[in-house]
Amino acid sequence: MAKNRPTAEEVAERRHTLAYIRLITSRRPIFFTFPAAMEQDFQRKRVASSLFYIRSGQWLLLLMFTLIVAIAWFNYRPLMAAHDYLLIKTIYAPVGALILFIIFGNRLPWVHRRFHAVMFPVSLIQIVLIQQHVFQATGNSYYEYATYNLMITLLLVALGLRFATPVLLGLYLLSGAVSLLSAMLFGLPVNPLSFFYYYVIFGTVILVLAAIAERQERFGFLQELLARLQGEELTRLNRTLEKIAHEDALTGIPNRRSFDETAEKEFERATRDRQPLSILLLDVDYFKRYNDTYGHAAGDKCLQLIARTLQEALMRPADMVARYGGEEFILLLPNTPPEGAAKVAERILRWVDAGQIPHETSSVAQHVTVSIGIYTLIPDKQQTLKGVVKQADEALYAAKGAGRHRYLALTPESTEFAAQPQ
Repeated sequence: MAKNRPTAEEVAERRHTLAYIRLITSRRPIFFTFPAAMEQDFQRKRVASSLFYIRSGQWLLLLMFTLIVAIAWFNYRPLMAAHDYLLIKTIYAPVGALILFIIFGNRLPWVHRRFHAVMFPVSLIQIVLIQQHVFQATGNSYYEYATYNLMITLLLVALGLRFATPVLLGLYLLSGAVSLLSAMLFGLPVNPLSFFYYYVIFGTVILVLAAIAERQERFGFLQELLARLQGEELTRLNRTLEKIAHEDALTGIPNRRSFDETAEKEFERATRDRQPLSILLLDVDYFKRYNDTYGHAAGDKCLQLIARTLQEALMRPADMVARYGGEEFILLLPNTPPEGAAKVAERILRWVDAGQIPHETSSVAQHVTVSIGIYTLIPDKQQTLKGVVKQADEALYAAKGAGRHRYLALTPESTEFAAQPQ
């Protein structure tokens, strides 16, 4: 449990993140980005979404490209075959290769890790090639067909590759500038009005729609993150409340409520399986004198040391020790006969003595000692856990009456002689 407990820094970071999410969702700014770590998580989610779209629509995309090439071939064959199929070699073949890379290249680990960084130049080259295709077709019947292909490309790049809006804007501006400069360099004709309409106006519409979609995605991401963090916070609070309800605040061991819940289950199991069950009730000898002599802070420290000793004295995971109230502790030993319970009690007496916690006002030793009452039985349906604890308490009372610093073991059949102090 301790390994899963968040550190103070993690709790503070979580609360800072929650405050940031609530601030953004309440103000709802038009444009915003996240802090670095959150932005990386968001972009990773967008990459995963983009890869899903690409892989889901890969065959449809290949079919669409095949149809575009087929329509161009059957309707503009002379142009496609001109100059030794120059248009196919310089436009369609490179664009097809880029489409194949977008579809299948993302499976390469280095592409997957740097998806948007790799796809940016790929998209740039693709848009510039098709734009050159449009410029080359200026003045003939193929010009309109080439323009439609460019508009489809701009749309697919925005929707499929899911660049961040500033990156998409940079891609459109850069590809447009490169296309115009190359047209000037190679002397290709440019229709300014047509270019403004199909590239600038249409590109702006796509950019605005992409920005709106990204903004909604960002708010959706914040809502998911808020729900997750609130769930984690609720889980943490529930665990804290559970711990408070079942753990003694002073000693850190289970409290009486926790003991009662566990003991009831073990009592039922012992009844069902006809197995022996031992209860040890322990009391620190002359603890009131100890508090009066050394103070309550020292008394608290003493109880913590006793609790630690009791925990260390238990050798089996199923065994349990709890603080039962004040200076009283109770131990649950499932499937333990009287002989086993006596060995545990003897070990506790030795280890508490070995601790040598000073107690000058004790009437039995110069150090802190304990008295132990043991009750062992094979329970049946006529008996109750409350009754068993009462029997252990009677054994403890008898151990105190016999001089303290010892244990007294009882069974339903007999009373055994108390072990002598070390």
